[in-house]
Amino acid sequence: MTSTEDRDPLIALGIAVVLAALAGISAMLGAHLLIGALRLTAGILAGAAAGAGMLAVPRLARHRIGRFLALALALTLALALTVPAVIAARPAGLGPHTIARLNPLSAGDELRTPLAPDAPAFIHRADGTVELIDDLGVRRVATAPGATIAVTADGQRLVEVTGETTTLHLLDPTLSSPDGTPPTTSVPGIPLAFDGTWLVMRKCEEAGCYLHGYDLSDGSEKPVWTTAAADLEDARGPDPAETLLPARPETPPDLLDALRTTGLLPTIPLHFDPAQGWLQLDPSTGFPLGEVLTRPEETCRIAVTTAPPGTGDALTGPAHPWQVLTVCTEQDGALIARAHADGTVLWESKASPGGDWEVLIGSGRVLATGTEQGTDVVGELVVSEQAAAWQAPGGEGVQQAATFRARVGIDPVRMVVANDIGQLVAYDTVEGTDLWSAALTSPDAPVRGRLAAGTAVVLDPLERTRPLTPRGAQRLRVIDADSGEVSVQAQVGRGITELRPLPDGRALVTDGTQLVLIGP
Repeated sequence: MTSTEDRDPLIALGIAVVLAALAGISAMLGAHLLIGALRLTAGILAGAAAGAGMLAVPRLARHRIGRFLALALALTLALALTVPAVIAARPAGLGPHTIARLNPLSAGDELRTPLAPDAPAFIHRADGTVELIDDLGVRRVATAPGATIAVTADGQRLVEVTGETTTLHLLDPTLSSPDGTPPTTSVPGIPLAFDGTWLVMRKCEEAGCYLHGYDLSDGSEKPVWTTAAADLEDARGPDPAETLLPARPETPPDLLDALRTTGLLPTIPLHFDPAQGWLQLDPSTGFPLGEVLTRPEETCRIAVTTAPPGTGDALTGPAHPWQVLTVCTEQDGALIARAHADGTVLWESKASPGGDWEVLIGSGRVLATGTEQGTDVVGELVVSEQAAAWQAPGGEGVQQAATFRARVGIDPVRMVVANDIGQLVAYDTVEGTDLWSAALTSPDAPVRGRLAAGTAVVLDPLERTRPLTPRGAQRLRVIDADSGEVSVQAQVGRGITELRPLPDGRALVTDGTQLVLIGP
């Protein structure tokens, strides 16, 4: 007859074999079905099988120390087979790509991404603090609460307009005072333009309103030239570029509308004369340049924009890096666009179909959205220096492409879409040429993103290749909208809510309750 002490090791061995078999089955099913619970169960069962195997050794089973060692082996192996695997499968998150963590945007806070090659993006907080976002990271400048804030196109100055006084903060960090305060220049009036040297201001006095030109290169605080301007009741400002606006404005924009909306002080001074219409001024003399841009009786939008992409050469750049675009509306709602440089027409479009349109002027092009007369279907039209006729975005090149399933965004330069074959594709908005493409997880993968400031930020589901990969994990990519170069690729959880593209391959992402600046 077999004693109990002789049977215990055999029982322990049998249990070890059964546990090992169950561990193997759980591991195979977990890997095949991508079920994380089975994968964890396999690790626990494997640890238990090892512990039971130790108890199959008679000498170990008879002693308390042996049973303790068996239990320790079971726990150690179970932890080794589960914890590292869980950690390895967790999304890495934004940590490796985080440049700075900021306070979340609250009521009254505004993000501005001025579309100028050298201008920094910035957040204007309700308390007056300005957080500049550039190659140096995040810098803070104190301004007066309620002031209108912008930056100059060369990125060298922060513009603060308070009442009838304009203060320019020089942003060169090497010139700041020991406490980090930048040197400032205050000028009476409100700014119209700054080209890097000449600052054009408008100031009203009891005797009337005047335009003044200041040469900031010599540090003079007195205007070099002065000319009369329209009275307050006739004063109006240009329209903000890169902003969708009704083609027929209900009321003319005021002098600071474009500055508030775009966060950019333009390089070209525009002046509305109630007798002549819109004029472009020479910033060094105040004299009108070339022809009248639009007549006062015309219903038009007018904005200063950068030149269209692809113009000029790599060494000298565009012949006219900054242009003035006008979009005038006929009685039937038809649109006619014109581009000007130094008061001379560079190109003029044909009339668009009549209808009810909103227009976006940017990068030397015009994108119109609305309904054509006789229809109730919302559509889009675009016009540029390349074609006089208005056309659907992308023209025939995009019409022949794969079916679009989702659109990340569109602007006058490019459109980023997800097609039905599982690709993220960017097309030139005018020509329809394929700029770049990137793979999605699958043709039916839900895609969420945003296009702005020459950058696309895209979220799509993270493909689950391991059972412990969390469900709902996402892949976040920050992509240069022109070249398709990916500056940031991160695995994130479900906490990402808002996406805000910034220039130069960066973005602001709301992760839970935090606002995170990410970039290369």
